[in-house]
Amino acid sequence: MDPFRAIVLGVVQGLTEFLPVSSSGHLVLADYYLFGGQALPLWVDIASNTGTFLAALLLMRREIAQALTGFFAGLTRREARESEGWKLALLILVASLPALVVGLALKDVFERINNPVFVSFGLLLTGVILWTTPAGGRKDTAHRIAYKDAFLGGLAQSLAILPGVSRSGSTIAAFLHLGLSPVMAAKLSFLMYSVASFGVMLLGLKDGLPDGVDAAPVLAMIAAAFVSGYLAMLWLFGILRRGQFRWFAPYVWALAAWTLFTLR
Repeated sequence: MDPFRAIVLGVVQGLTEFLPVSSSGHLVLADYYLFGGQALPLWVDIASNTGTFLAALLLMRREIAQALTGFFAGLTRREARESEGWKLALLILVASLPALVVGLALKDVFERINNPVFVSFGLLLTGVILWTTPAGGRKDTAHRIAYKDAFLGGLAQSLAILPGVSRSGSTIAAFLHLGLSPVMAAKLSFLMYSVASFGVMLLGLKDGLPDGVDAAPVLAMIAAAFVSGYLAMLWLFGILRRGQFRWFAPYVWALAAWTLFTLR
């Protein structure tokens, strides 16, 4: 893969991982229409996710540090289990379980349906989810969020394993339905993503680059996904504060319709 293609796909991943429009769907469609639609190798997923993970790590560094310090302190001290960090860490763990189980159980099935037709139907479903999302509520701290809320948000994240269904859109929408504030819904969604993406990054570091793959396109993709992902997260926080989350629905509906009508 040449560096230009790597940068384009990295930008697509970075923008769409956090915006509620499905990064997996956009990667499939971008590669199909711009580069012929050849099957993307595994290192593309690992490199692009590494870039967006680093972006989430930078923007959410305070919340991540709070959760980590609260969790490890709570393992040894009873009073630390009353802290915001301890509760936040447990919420993230509870929310991460459903997608882990579903992903491992149905990984092969989802890989077989990762094509433009299924992506289009997934985008249509994403649009419905976004259009019916409420403004949110007053649960703006970890202590105000129930473990049931986190688990239901995790179930919504597992739905996003389907190609074309937005992970951030599904999780943020679920949390807003459950009464979380818009900012807290986005923060918890990004923290859930960070856990999953950290595992993907470790997989890439463990296996290294496949034979025949140059480092230049990999580094270009990581950098492109990092910059565009960071900017996308900042933009999404502003969108949520203004109550404009649902206005992504017409875009994903239009993209799905255009794809279905133009497929060869």
